[in-house]
Amino acid sequence: MWDAGVIMAWTRNITGIPDGNYRTINGNSDELIGIGRCIKAGFACSKVEITNGRYDAVIDPGNGKHLLRVQIKGTSTGSVALTGGGRSGQQVSREVAQRTYRYTAEDCDMILAVDSNNGDCYILPIADTLSWGTSKSLSQLSSYKENWGLLAGLVSSEQAPAVSL
Repeated sequence: MWDAGVIMAWTRNITGIPDGNYRTINGNSDELIGIGRCIKAGFACSKVEITNGRYDAVIDPGNGKHLLRVQIKGTSTGSVALTGGGRSGQQVSREVAQRTYRYTAEDCDMILAVDSNNGDCYILPIADTLSWGTSKSLSQLSSYKENWGLLAGLVSSEQAPAVSL
């Protein structure tokens, strides 16, 4: 029987992939974990195969309603970034200006934060995040942690995405 008090930990990079490559692979796996968690919770969720897009997945609420755009952000630091477009690593030119931007309703309908350490998900409606700055500590997001009811509310019959697709 599963014990809700036990913290699950992932095995990490036992093959010794170089750090920069591993960060990319880990981010991709966080996206897949987030999508899988949505599906397990009963939502029709699909990955969007556009690298560096403003959202990573869509949820189809059915009945001809608009798709819900989901930005998935993995974190292993205890804080989730609410920005996109930033790049790092030795392959990135330091002479080019950063293109970091803050996610808004023009970009996505929600942010799904995935704790890379254990797979916990935080369902963050984009409207709730707009006054938070560029990042937020997971410890301040307890009311969003595993709160799949928030996602159910976003895909309910009252759903009205900020922009139509």
